[in-house]
Amino acid sequence: MSLIRRLPAGLHAVADYTVAALLILVPLVMKGSTTAVAVGVVIGAVVAVLSALTRYPLGLIKVVPFTVHSAGDYLVAVLLVTSPFSLRFQHTEPHLTVFYLAVGLVVLAVSLITDYQYGPQPVDPAAQPAPARPAPVESAPAEPAPVGSAPVEPAPAGQDPAVAGRPNPVSQGSLARELATAYEAATQQAVAQQAAAQQAAANLVAAQKGAAEQMAAQQAAAKQVAKYQAAAERAAADQTAAEQAAQVAAERAAAYQAAARYAAEQHAAHQTAAQEAAADHAAHLAAALQGTSDEAAAHRAAAELAAAQQAEHQAAAEQAWAAHIAAEQAWAEQAAVAAAQATATS
Repeated sequence: MSLIRRLPAGLHAVADYTVAALLILVPLVMKGSTTAVAVGVVIGAVVAVLSALTRYPLGLIKVVPFTVHSAGDYLVAVLLVTSPFSLRFQHTEPHLTVFYLAVGLVVLAVSLITDYQYGPQPVDPAAQPAPARPAPVESAPAEPAPVGSAPVEPAPAGQDPAVAGRPNPVSQGSLARELATAYEAATQQAVAQQAAAQQAAANLVAAQKGAAEQMAAQQAAAKQVAKYQAAAERAAADQTAAEQAAQVAAERAAAYQAAARYAAEQHAAHQTAAQEAAADHAAHLAAALQGTSDEAAAHRAAAELAAAQQAEHQAAAEQAWAAHIAAEQAWAEQAAVAAAQATATS
């Protein structure tokens, strides 16, 4: 069945052999998977064999009617369009998938514009020239046949040639019945071909719809994967930043802890120096009471100097202790920050 009978049988035959050659050679050249290549080779071989057996100009063994060949064309188009999706190699072999879809659509288009009514036309008896009749021999006028009489049978030998040359009504009836039978068969075949074409078109639409839905699902999945990938990259960056912050906090805590120890040591040293200055002050005061006036003045001056040193060491000790307290507080805060960052990254 075709929509526009524009393409003659000869050009359709050339297209068949071209499609067969392309289906066999192109997959072998592209070197895809075994399944994807086998689809093109097998369908191409089937097209070549069917073309060789078809009753049209390039058929080798003309046994398959051209109208039956048309059903094979629509079947080939459906197989080429649906095989990548039914055999699931549309993702692994995209180049062969596009090739099979393109060839399938070309075969469908060629089938829709081909004139499948190829073959010898039956001879119309009415169009044949009437045989030449010999001149009638003059004889006595024949009496008219009575109304309702039986049809005149062929005249025996020696009968009037004009009467013998008339068409036989029995043969005309047989030819009319044969023509009616042939017309009915052709009509049924045309209906069957139209139904097959409609089914092939419906299958093609369903395959295209399925392919579109599958492509949409794959695109949605790809977008979701991209979102997850971006989220994973952000989480990795956050984890790296947290680890770096934890390391910085730990280093600061160690520095504050060292400062606290140093401040404690300074506090202890100044406390010791203050105690020594206090002892010196007391010793000089005692010496001033026991010595001469000159010695007493010197001891009193030394006692005042020792008192001043005691006050300085006492103030330095208090300042070191305050620094120690501040360093311990800072160390505790940084230690807590480092622990929180370590917990967040684990």
